[in-house]
This record gives sequence, structure tokens and C-alpha cells, in this order.
Amino acid sequence: MLDFLAHRLLPVWRLAERQRILVPLVVILGLTAAGLEGLGIGLIIPLLAIVAEAGDVGGSGIVIWLRSFGADMAPPLRIVMIALVMFALISLRNIITFANNALTAYISGQAGHTIRSELARRLLSVDYPFVRDQEPGRLLNILSNESWRTADCVNATLAFLVNASAAVILYGFLLTLSWRLTAIITVALVVMLLVHGVLAKRLRSPSRVVSAANGGLAVRALDIVHAAQLIRLFNQQSREQSRFDAASDAVRTGVLRLQLRSALLAPLSEILFAGVFLIVVVSAWGWGFSFPLVATFMVLLYRLQPYVRNLQGFWGQLWGWSGALDAVAWLLEAGAKSPAPTGVLRPVRPATSIAFDRVTFAYAADARSAEVLRRASFVIPAGKTTGFIGRSGAGKSTIVQLLTRLVEPSEGDILVGHVPLRQIDPAAWRSRIAVASQELELVNASVFDNIAYAIPDASQADVERAARLAEAHDFILMLSEGYRTLVGTRGFRLSAGQRQRVALARAILCEPEILILDEATNAVDGLSESAILETIGRRSGRGTTLLISHHHRTLSVCDSVVVLNNGRVAAQADWSSVRHLRMEDLYELGASGLEAQASRAVLDRS
Repeated sequence: MLDFLAHRLLPVWRLAERQRILVPLVVILGLTAAGLEGLGIGLIIPLLAIVAEAGDVGGSGIVIWLRSFGADMAPPLRIVMIALVMFALISLRNIITFANNALTAYISGQAGHTIRSELARRLLSVDYPFVRDQEPGRLLNILSNESWRTADCVNATLAFLVNASAAVILYGFLLTLSWRLTAIITVALVVMLLVHGVLAKRLRSPSRVVSAANGGLAVRALDIVHAAQLIRLFNQQSREQSRFDAASDAVRTGVLRLQLRSALLAPLSEILFAGVFLIVVVSAWGWGFSFPLVATFMVLLYRLQPYVRNLQGFWGQLWGWSGALDAVAWLLEAGAKSPAPTGVLRPVRPATSIAFDRVTFAYAADARSAEVLRRASFVIPAGKTTGFIGRSGAGKSTIVQLLTRLVEPSEGDILVGHVPLRQIDPAAWRSRIAVASQELELVNASVFDNIAYAIPDASQADVERAARLAEAHDFILMLSEGYRTLVGTRGFRLSAGQRQRVALARAILCEPEILILDEATNAVDGLSESAILETIGRRSGRGTTLLISHHHRTLSVCDSVVVLNNGRVAAQADWSSVRHLRMEDLYELGASGLEAQASRAVLDRS
């Protein structure tokens, strides 16, 4: 248990640094409320002594003070005074309890916000491959579900402190009334806590099962929403329904198992406490305690019961939330294990040529079979348009990810001028780059916000100018609310071509020194493509452009092309020397073939 607290609960509390300052106040208020409650109950002694006309009720310490409260008053006036004081103590205790509950709600709410914010920060700051390789449903479940359970755990910790404070105070009152009866209760409580601890620990396994099942359910829910068109086109509604039902039933089964085990704890506590009550009553009678003393002791014991049960419930909840704590701790630790690329140098201005020097990249660092780029060497001239061609899987998109530092080379260097890219500050470097890709999604916002995503303070005129250059302005005006039209999650309310043109406008608005177009025109019509290519052509000499495409016409604006084949650079050549070749022929050419074709083109022109 101590290991679990140290490695799961304490790291969560360390995140809530500002909220921890208020925790001592929670304890003080809890102790105060419990003390007032104990005093209020203790006044039952003189009250019952007057009603029963009892003499010496016994007891020591605070009991002597309580039984003498108002002793110099007449019995009728004393009863009224005791009743008023008891009412005042009870009222004040409840006011303090309300204030403590409000403070606890504030602390747990702020702590929950801090935890969720930190989880989002870790996801945003961790390196891209970590996010790419994780199941989206798992990450979504941690952010949306497990973070809430972790916040509940923070709330339970505060409740534990309040209940522990009250239990300590009431236990002290019991000890003052009778150490012998309190000794019986102490033994019983130790036995109860041991039994309860054993049962609570059994909640850890089903809690982890529920956490994993919730992640699986989130995956199925994402598929139903994001793949809605695919599901209907291939008539897979029943299949997806079955998969969702199976995932949902796994959650139901796991939750049922967790709840059944949790449900054992409350009845067991009730039974054990009933036994303690009976033992105390019999023992008090056998030892000859007075009625006022026994009655007060029993009321205090009755009030102690919910606090002890709450403490036991905390342990059960803690183990029940262990799956959520493990999931949150995993994501928090991921930020330290998978840091994003770093660098301190500023990129040179103006942009110079970029050279890949024997660059190798593999998704698994120790697996040669996972290499998607092998000792690639080529140059991207500054101010020119360079095309990248090759069959799917040849390594074109990997080059984009390497150039934008979403991933880092396994071997080799990328040189910006003479400076290794790994030494340049990633944020400063990316501020010089804009990417338009068919895989780069739109955010769930308006068309305007998507175009101005990288420049939130862009003016309407600037956004419209970028949209015109991307051939997007006309269709945007035809939307229901024009530039204020919401595009929906991942831009599903727009067609594929419309999404591409909005993404291209977003990149153009940045006026980048390096513009990367990764299949950015494959879903637009011929007229739109011509206008977009004209926009790209106007960048010649003013900015560097990387163009990835399978279309011969799109590549016509390139100054040179890099041919990729199975992760290797087959050759780099001027486009003018190979533009007469078909794409299929280009895919198969190596360096020697390109040289021959270039020589033939020169002879043909002469």
C-alpha cells in the first residue's frame, strides 16, 4: 500500500502544488468541527444526569468538567442552558462542516483541472512518434475518463483527512469517558481495518480491467463516428454494432465485478460495528457504568461509526481507482521518457539549401527491417521547387516528418546550410515552414479559424487573400455562413477537395520560407490545380517549395526532382531533363538511367 501511495497518489498530488497549501486548513476545520461535535455530545452527560436524577456518573478528565457544567444553576434553567449550548455547538459545527465541504470541493476541482491540464500538456509536449504509435481511444479515455477518476481520488484524499480528524477527536472523547470500553473498540477497529484492507486490495485487478475496457470502448466509439461513411458504403453497420456491443459488454462485466467486490465492504462493516455495539453494551453493564455515561459513550460511538466507515471506504475507493491512477501515471511518465526534439540555435536567414547526408530512419531503433529511409542523400536548393516522387511507401512522407522534426534520424544528418538541424530550436524552425497535406486534419472550428490557425490574429483580408490563392474563396462564399461556417470534427462537413484547399490556404497564409505540399492537390479538379500550380510558380526565387505528388502535371512546376525507391534515393535530376517520361518510368529509374535520359533530352533539343 505504501508503495502504491508513493508511486501513484503522491505524484498526482505533487501536480496540485497550489492546492496543497490549503490542505492544512481542511484538517484544522475538520478537527474543529469534530471537537464541537464531541463537546455537544458530551453535554448529554449532565443533561441525562438531571433527567435521571443520577448522582455521581463516574468518568474522569473532561467528563468531570462536563458533568459540572451549569452546576450552580437551578435544574430547569440548567436544562435549558445545556440544550441551548448543545444547539449552538451543533449549529456551529455544521456551519464549519459546510465551509470545509466548500473548501474541499474547491481544492478537488482545481486539482482535477490541474491534472487534466498537465495531461494535455504532456501530450502536446511529448515527441510525435509517441502520440502516433498510441491507440487514440486509450489516450482519449485517459484524458476524458481516467483524469476524472483521478480527480475523484484527490477528493477522496481530502475526505479521508476530514474523516480521520473527526475520528481522532471522537476517539479521544471515548478514551476520556472510559479507557476500558475504548480498548475494546480499539481491538475491534484494528481487526476491521485488517479485514477491510485485504478485501479492498482485491479491487485493484478489476479496476485495471475496467480502465482497459473503457479504452477499448472509446476506440469503438471513435470508429463509429469517424468512419461513418466507410461503414455505410461497405454495409458494415451490423459488424460495427457487434464490435461496439462486445466492447460495451466488457466494460459492463468489469464494472459489475468491481461493484460486487466493493459492495461486500459496506455490509461487512455494518455487521462488525453491530457486534462492537453489543459487546460495548454488555461490557458496560457488567462493569457497572452509570446510564448517562453509557448513553453518552454509545452516542459518541454511533457518531464515530460513519467516520470509520468513510475511512474504510477510502481504501476501497483507492484500490478501485488504481486502474485510473496507473493510466494517468503512465501518461505523466511518458513526457519524461519521450521528450520532444530540442535545440538552441536560431535558423539562419534567409533560408539556405538543405542537405540530407546519409540519413536513415527506422520506426524501431533496433530493427533494420523497420527502416523506411536508408542512407538518403540529396539537396533541396534554396528558393527552388523540389519534387519528390516514388511509389507509396518509398519514404516521401517520412522526409517531410524528418524535415519538420516530428521525428529524428536514426543515423546521418540533415544540414541547414552547414548547421545540423538537430541543433536548431524546433519551434523557431517550424515557424519558417508551412505544410499542406492530405493527412493534416482540420480542427473543429470555422473555416476562418482553420485558415488562420497558425496566425490567430490574421485579418479577414489576409485570410481571403490566402483562400483566393488556394482556389478556396469561391466555394467558401457558397457555404451556409461563409468563412464562419463550422467544418466539424476533422472537417467532415467539407468535401475532400474543399478540405485540401482550406489546408493549402492555411499554409499560404503563413507566407513561409519553406512550403511543403504533400499530395496537397490530389483531390482538386483540373482548373483548381492549374490555379494552385500558378500560385506555387510565383514563389520561385522567393521561397523554397517541396512538392510531393504522383501527378505528372503537378510536378511540372518543379525545378528538380528526387526519385525515391524502397526508402533509398535512386537519383536527383533537373525536371526539364526527365519531364517527357511517364511516372511509371520515373519510378523505375536509377541514377544511371536519369543521366542517360538527360543526355537524350539534350540531343533531342539540339
